[in-house]
Amino acid sequence: MKHRIALYGWLVAAVVAATVSAGAVPVRIVVPNFGSVVATDGKGNQYPASDTPYDIAQGTELTFIYSPKDECSVFAEWQCVGGEIDSHNRLVVGSQQVTVYARFQIIQYTIGAEVMPTEAGRARIRCGVGSIFLDVAGSVNCGSTVQLMAIEDADSGFKFVGWDDGVTERTRLVPADEDRTYIAYFSNPDSPTGVTDTETDSTTEKYIENNMLKIRHHGTVYNVQGQRLKE
Repeated sequence: MKHRIALYGWLVAAVVAATVSAGAVPVRIVVPNFGSVVATDGKGNQYPASDTPYDIAQGTELTFIYSPKDECSVFAEWQCVGGEIDSHNRLVVGSQQVTVYARFQIIQYTIGAEVMPTEAGRARIRCGVGSIFLDVAGSVNCGSTVQLMAIEDADSGFKFVGWDDGVTERTRLVPADEDRTYIAYFSNPDSPTGVTDTETDSTTEKYIENNMLKIRHHGTVYNVQGQRLKE
């Protein structure tokens, strides 16, 4: 599944300062905002992220272990100034000041809304609380809530009947947990098929099959444009 990712800056910094005593270097691992980090030296010592630096002997090999906060954040990369972290997340403490950054990223998904048929009305999305409505797909942080709205066009004669997943509320909230385009289906009560609203016509059934809204009226199946379909 394709998704885009938004960078959320430096979330972890391990600052290795100048030597304060023979063979010892203070190592500080800043507490991250979107995860956790701990360093181990292979001798049973652990150095969890803390505001207080650790005095660690020069030549000590540290292994950094990271854990994202939740399923919406991922680790991206380390950046090390004055030293080098290898592909196994290991750093050898030297005599010079070293700063280590761990970069986390927040997953983003693309949420969009469309209408069927296209001349029937509009479908809009609101990405996040307080943002404006958009007529196109938008990138949303994982875990966010997106508001969808299907808008009827009075001049077209089409009426909203439901979304492609069966929800019939014109305005609704959906979670941003995957790339998704929602389709708002409209039908025209004045079409040649004579299809009318299900709330007033017990002989009419509207249902979704293979991502298409279908209307069964007196045993005959139509699409939202009023065209007869083969069963």
